[in-house]
Amino acid sequence: MARDSFVFYRSFFEAIKRMPIEVQTDVYPALIEYALDGKEPKGLSDIAQGVFILVKPNIDASIARKENGKKFGKLGGRPPKKGKTASSAKSKGEAPTPPSDYSLSLEQEIDQMKADRTWNEPVCMQFHLDADELAKRLDAFHNHCKCENDGKPHSNFNDAKRHFCSWMRKAYAPVEHDSDAELPPPSYEFNGGFGGQDI
Repeated sequence: MARDSFVFYRSFFEAIKRMPIEVQTDVYPALIEYALDGKEPKGLSDIAQGVFILVKPNIDASIARKENGKKFGKLGGRPPKKGKTASSAKSKGEAPTPPSDYSLSLEQEIDQMKADRTWNEPVCMQFHLDADELAKRLDAFHNHCKCENDGKPHSNFNDAKRHFCSWMRKAYAPVEHDSDAELPPPSYEFNGGFGGQDI
């Protein structure tokens, strides 16, 4: 199959230019004919044949990459990764659809978070909760996900746990109070002198 171009690296040029001119005149046409027309060279000197053998795998690999790129679209390139669909859905404001190999429902995610002691003990410590309060907050998180995300599960279990912790920081953020508003105003009334009541 005839091609219009191929990849030729500077390292090939740097290596070949250090060889005698008669080797260079054999190597360059051999490499070009192989890369563009797929024609194997014949009658090369041992040195020229050695150079061809070293460069040939790189030419084959670049041709294979180009051919694979054509299969996946006119512009070339590799097929999109599985994770790309979730990130593009996020950018459009849609809920990402979990990959097909992840099968937990939202309810199962909540149940597993409640049961996962290696995870929920540090969470209780971080947010200063006991186990009962954590269970209540996981139920509240479940309701939040049902309202905000139509009850769709996360893309994986670790994502569900991260989402819960992020939601906790927002939903239960400490409220700053105005200290002056909580205290009663000071009273400057004279209430009977020092240590006793006036008679």
